[in-house]
Amino acid sequence: MIEKQKKNNKRFNIYIDNKYVFSASYEELNFLDLKEGKEIDDEHYNYYLNYLLKRKAENTAVQFLSYKMRTEKELQEKLKSKDFPDDIINDIIFKFKELKYIDDRYYAELYIEEKKEQLHSKYRIFSELKVKGIDTIIISDVLEDKYPDELEIIKRILYKKRKTSKDIVKIKAYLYRNGFKIDDINKALKLEELKS
Repeated sequence: MIEKQKKNNKRFNIYIDNKYVFSASYEELNFLDLKEGKEIDDEHYNYYLNYLLKRKAENTAVQFLSYKMRTEKELQEKLKSKDFPDDIINDIIFKFKELKYIDDRYYAELYIEEKKEQLHSKYRIFSELKVKGIDTIIISDVLEDKYPDELEIIKRILYKKRKTSKDIVKIKAYLYRNGFKIDDINKALKLEELKS
């Protein structure tokens, strides 16, 4: 039996032997050739379920990616949280990588550019990208390309911090806590001293 949903008239509830089994759109009904009174064996039933589950997982993935860029791991975790089977998740990840809907290297490039402008250290950026599931080789490679030297960033922070504080020890501690190397901090301070 096929019944139009009350809350969404573009979807239909499918009943087998008077029991609800799944819902489908009008297009899915046509594609799967589902009609009232049709006999369905176990093989067809499993095919329908798998097909509809995969479509639902893809729609969930597209919706998740429509808000902002995500990493492969973030998409994988989202689909797992919705209890989609691993084989369907793996298929979607593969397909979306092929389509460039997810691209961890490109994600890392944009992330590093943005965080560098926000005066974040390489160490902090590395740690954040690692948590997002990006391969450490990709992170190191992109950092080397997009953010080879921290001295300029440290100098910019020093310039900002010296407007509000003259305490070099506190400024050094702040920089160190935020992931900058002590050698680079000292080098930047020496360069600043030479300028003044």
